[in-house]
Amino acid sequence: MVFECDKCGICCKLIGGIPQLAAFDRGDGVCIHLRADNRCAIYESRPDICNVEKMYVFFREQMTEDEYLRLMTESCRCLKERNKISSAEK
Repeated sequence: MVFECDKCGICCKLIGGIPQLAAFDRGDGVCIHLRADNRCAIYESRPDICNVEKMYVFFREQMTEDEYLRLMTESCRCLKERNKISSAEK
């Protein structure tokens, strides 16, 4: 399984309110490990919750890998759209 991430960084800019990532929040909802190039500074040792492929283990009883990847891709698109709307309102 391979999730095609375009490295926009939006998921790493919206971690506020996610209890499992509270220690990584720099105080404004952005991950402390997000670099200026939208890449993760701890990518190889990032938490499992940040790894789409590893998180599939929690969903494999409910959906196929293809269904899961489609859902993750759609979730990513929605986060981008939400951020675009939110940014335009500021």
